[in-house]
Amino acid sequence: MSITFEHTLKAAGKKYTFSIGGAGCEKRITRLPHIINKDPILIYGFGQDSLGIFKTDTQLLLSLADGHGPKMEGKTISYKIHEYMLTYIADIKDYILTSIKENKIDKAKQIITEMFEYVNQIILKEDEVTSGFLKGGTTFTMLHKFIDIENGDLYSLSYNVGDSPYFKISINGVLEELSENQNCDNMQSVENYYNHCLVKGIEPSPIYFGRFNYRYNFKMPWVGSEPIIPYNVEIVDGTYKLSPNIEIMRRVYEESPIEYKSNTFYNGGPQSIRAREANIKALSEGKFPMENFGSTVKGVLQNTHSFGDKLSVIEQNIVCKPHISINKITEPHYDFLGSDGPIDCLTNRDILTMFKEKTLMDIKEFTMFVENTVDSNAVEGGFKLSEFTNIPVWDDTSFWVVETILEDEIESKIIELEKQNAEMLELAKYIQTEIIRVNETCNKLV
Repeated sequence: MSITFEHTLKAAGKKYTFSIGGAGCEKRITRLPHIINKDPILIYGFGQDSLGIFKTDTQLLLSLADGHGPKMEGKTISYKIHEYMLTYIADIKDYILTSIKENKIDKAKQIITEMFEYVNQIILKEDEVTSGFLKGGTTFTMLHKFIDIENGDLYSLSYNVGDSPYFKISINGVLEELSENQNCDNMQSVENYYNHCLVKGIEPSPIYFGRFNYRYNFKMPWVGSEPIIPYNVEIVDGTYKLSPNIEIMRRVYEESPIEYKSNTFYNGGPQSIRAREANIKALSEGKFPMENFGSTVKGVLQNTHSFGDKLSVIEQNIVCKPHISINKITEPHYDFLGSDGPIDCLTNRDILTMFKEKTLMDIKEFTMFVENTVDSNAVEGGFKLSEFTNIPVWDDTSFWVVETILEDEIESKIIELEKQNAEMLELAKYIQTEIIRVNETCNKLV
């Protein structure tokens, strides 16, 4: 089922039209969303995945949450986070805009970051339902578009906690990933987590390669019986610095039994289709990549940043600090944000190929096309659909697509012509005054 909206923002003679499409699936069960009306916010639930939308005369907010942990807890936090974040971020829009216009970008990011942590504390300690959860949490990605009513400028901001990515695609086919992958596959994100712990005076938890050799999970006896540590960790000039643990990863690959080499380690990894190509390239260069195996913080969470996860906050000091991207919009473009369910099935090349087809379809057709592309890639890459209903079984899925069109309204052209006319009149008056002055001077000389 496709979810579609149209929305318009306009001011100072400028007009921006957004065609919005969304879809998702609760794995093994249904593609139909559970719709929650929290007027003016709408929430669409797909298992532990969920989408949110909030529209006003000056703003458009689209959000996506991917819950994890125990099913009920992850689902509840995933759905609730839209109510809090869409409301509170919309309320501070003017503060964000003022900071951007004053070129105080760090201040704008600070305001947003503080709001994320404020909501996280509500989820952990104050909400009458979620405060009682010891486990469960959610990642969260938001696209926030707002217009400056003084001059009609449009700003597009993205915020993400966790690993649900956001892409901006130009009409000319240039793709930018404007989110940050805040999970254990990203060494920079892990390093940020370690230094967050250092500032708080807390011992950071080790990162485990997947959950291998951890409790009752898959064992790798060829590298020993203890969990595998894929990063070397040291403190340099008062901060943590991480580097790949090449020696242990070499053993993981080279000493693995023959039956695992072709179908697990040397085919790019099992976690996603998206990351396989980079792993295969790294292997061809003599490297031993740790990415794409679902590495974790001490065998628990794959993400170093999230909302909720009370036990992991207590035991692993998990962070809720968003990555923030700020852009002033001057050209038409597309936006694409999704949970790891669909994005795991799409390379950047796949995404660009999809959006090249957008000009041939309206937003409803295109949303269905994206959904079908994800399914096709999943099957080709070894991810399964249910036998009779063709519903994804590997994960819950959800995504938003947006087309942004820029227009100059007729009023804008009239205003510009009136301005030009006024300037010409002023110039004519000045020339007439100068002619009179010159004539008077000439008469005196005679």
